[in-house]
Amino acid sequence: MPRQAAPPARPLNPNLRELLHTLAPRILKDRDRRIGEQNTKAMLIEPVLEALGWDIRDWDEVHREYRGKSADSPVDYALKIMRTPRLFLEAKGLGEDLADRKWVAQVLGYATVAGVEWCVLTDGDEWRFYNSTAAVDADEKLFRRVRLSDGNLDEVLETLSLLARDNIEGNLLEPLWAAYFVDRRVKQALLEMLESRDKGLVRLIHRKVPKLKPRQVAESLGRLEMRIDSPPVRPPAGAGPPTPTPPRSTPAARPGQRRSRQDHGVSLADLIRAGLLKTPARLFCTYKGHALEARLLGDGTVEFEGRKYASSSAAGEAARATVTGRKMNTNGWSFWQVEGDGGKPQTLEQVRKAHLAREN
Repeated sequence: MPRQAAPPARPLNPNLRELLHTLAPRILKDRDRRIGEQNTKAMLIEPVLEALGWDIRDWDEVHREYRGKSADSPVDYALKIMRTPRLFLEAKGLGEDLADRKWVAQVLGYATVAGVEWCVLTDGDEWRFYNSTAAVDADEKLFRRVRLSDGNLDEVLETLSLLARDNIEGNLLEPLWAAYFVDRRVKQALLEMLESRDKGLVRLIHRKVPKLKPRQVAESLGRLEMRIDSPPVRPPAGAGPPTPTPPRSTPAARPGQRRSRQDHGVSLADLIRAGLLKTPARLFCTYKGHALEARLLGDGTVEFEGRKYASSSAAGEAARATVTGRKMNTNGWSFWQVEGDGGKPQTLEQVRKAHLAREN
């Protein structure tokens, strides 16, 4: 299959590299001082935008406190191409917890209302890239995350270069997201097949190693500890990566518009609102002989061992780590079970499928 080329990526910016070298020690010195949002914008964010080729003095390119309509809440920055917003950037004071669901919901809300696909949440140190229109749960809309104070300057430089004006104009993020979207789902499918000792996988291995009985293969899969990692998709100089064609990201369904059965843009909060999950609900599973329990709370978060997690997958990852001693990507929808009608256990995925079937 021929490879599709992405728009050319700008070479890594030497001016940006020099700037980041200057900002890193300043961030380490000031991040516990709560310097506030306005100082963060002036000292940490706007210099980066300028180094990336944006004219911060031209509001047709960098529009501060942008409102699509007068009734909309303002976003800190709209980065524009031909006077049209292409990316929203929401700033928080240095040291703020950007994982806080209220900040994530805020920036995604701004972008969704305005129909802007890409948005970034930053405190000048950490930078989080989101695809607001992807038909997935909010925590899965996160595409990239880097933190300058972690010390990996090359990774920060590469990621922030995606915000360069030329790269935004060339829509470089789109093919990178497409490849990331496919890689993440293939990885998730493989993990689920390994966890469930999928019969098709067992048959495939049995064909490769016919001396083993299917039962032996299945038992072996239950004993194995596997980790599947996919490195970030990187934009080569002068050309983009090969671009698999995933289902296109589509905006959230409008009121009254039905979602397709394949659309998994359904959150735990949606299932709670639909009455399919009563909170607080006990979540449980048996993993490698260990009984694990968590609690689903009314806002859609999951509590495990006294700590709240934004998603069932994050809670599942933490739960597995208590058994294995290391974090592994986990599909919380298939990992956690809940008591259904008559006390019969069912996975969160089964509850979600029941909701989708009812909606359609």
